Amino acid sequence: MKRTALYIAALLLTACSGKPDENAVKSNENIRIFPDYTDVVLPRNIAPANFMIDNEADAYFTIISNGDIKVEKKGRKVCFSKSEWNSLTDCCGSSIQIQVYTETDGQWTSLAPFSISLSDDLIDRYITYRRIPVAVEAYEVLDLCQRDITNFKEKIFFSNTMVQDNSNGTCVNCHHTGNYSAGKMQFHVRQFKGGTVLYFDGALHKVNMKTDSTMSAGVYPSWHPTHDYIAYSNNKTHQSVHAMSHDKLEVIDEENDIILYNIRENAVSPIETDSAELECFPGWSADGRTLYYVSAHYDAPFGPDRKNRIFIDREQLHFNLYAKPFDPDTRTWGPHYLVYDAAAADSSMTWPRLSPDGRYLMSVISTHGVFPLDQIASDLFLFDFKKGTARRIDEINSPYAESYHVWSSNSRWVMWSTRREDGVHTRLYFSHIDDDGHFSKPFALPQKDPEFNRSFLYAFNIPEFMIEPITVSAREFAAFIANTDAVPAAFESKRETNEKGELITTDYRVDGRTGASQLEYNDGEMYLH
Repeated sequence: MKRTALYIAALLLTACSGKPDENAVKSNENIRIFPDYTDVVLPRNIAPANFMIDNEADAYFTIISNGDIKVEKKGRKVCFSKSEWNSLTDCCGSSIQIQVYTETDGQWTSLAPFSISLSDDLIDRYITYRRIPVAVEAYEVLDLCQRDITNFKEKIFFSNTMVQDNSNGTCVNCHHTGNYSAGKMQFHVRQFKGGTVLYFDGALHKVNMKTDSTMSAGVYPSWHPTHDYIAYSNNKTHQSVHAMSHDKLEVIDEENDIILYNIRENAVSPIETDSAELECFPGWSADGRTLYYVSAHYDAPFGPDRKNRIFIDREQLHFNLYAKPFDPDTRTWGPHYLVYDAAAADSSMTWPRLSPDGRYLMSVISTHGVFPLDQIASDLFLFDFKKGTARRIDEINSPYAESYHVWSSNSRWVMWSTRREDGVHTRLYFSHIDDDGHFSKPFALPQKDPEFNRSFLYAFNIPEFMIEPITVSAREFAAFIANTDAVPAAFESKRETNEKGELITTDYRVDGRTGASQLEYNDGEMYLH
């Protein structure tokens, strides 16, 4: 009886101390944490990987160690100070070891430990993304944000609520940078005070790329890696909301083309404009000498019934991957060629993005169509040009939609939007790729509060890596957009070169006027000669 009383007293003393001792019972029960950072690979310069323990218990105690460095945490939420996290990631050890103890009814139990591997391949410090309500009809409240992913600092660099006039509102989309630099960036402003906003050479510009020879303004962009060009798609887009489907939204293009925008000349020129093809989503190769894009064949007649007809036929729209050679110095194109016949497998491919080292092309493959964000079957797909292989990336795909992937500047990390957590909200996830082309287990963007993704009702999409912060403030963007009219772009109606590919003459057309030889674009003003 005396021994039993002493044992109970010891248990109570241990429980009251909030810290387990050698009497803790070992268990094979796996730890369940959110976000799931078990056995992931993290860059050493990532923000603290805060998490919460989902195993039910009365109390929790966690020991986190790397070599001689040890951090102890009480409670269900395991959150690190910056100095604590840096001490764990900056030391020479290649992994962090985590041991979680749970206490129930006075008895401590040690759960199966797990580890986090640390990579010396550092990740780009900044990312940008669009933060948007899940309900498509609530687009009036959305933000373009920048996040320092070495910590938790986020700033809004533009919100569509900043420029409006009574019932006149805006929508902002498709932000994009050139060479991961804040010195080359663009985004679209639609509706009120609309235009494409560009920042380059330290100045802001607003352009209207809709000409009398193009179906729309520029839409999906890809900035050329070596020259001052941006490839855009032209799209006539429609949306349809499904009442009874896992795929809640269908985004369909009635017509698609691809154009090239010459920033210095403020002029657009056609790249692919076949009326029987739906060309979309351009993406440059690392050297800028090949443009990849996707296209689906659709030759239904144009007219008032085309929009309804293409919606009926939407599940038969299968987009293939194409490439088109390009000489950036002479701005001349070679004939396009088929890279991957997705239609042959009753699949559809979209969003081709090339790694900066030139080895990989990542895309999204789905059952049909060109807009993967709202298709539950959308998976990430990898072309390895070094190995000559093409495959679904099984190690990082989930049962839900994957989309909007982008490579880091060192080609060792990929970031994308995924609905894997709840099937509804897109969250930003990352993975490391090794020398053999294999991806590590995906992990969520770290948040200060580990419950953030479970309670935040906005979605994150169109992520971009950046190597430097945006220097233009939200107020500067807003004032410029509100007080500046979009300058009309010219359409390059004629271009002649000699046998060496050297330019002989160019004709431009602006608002029905045609001029030859040269277009000057200075201080936001355009001069046609």
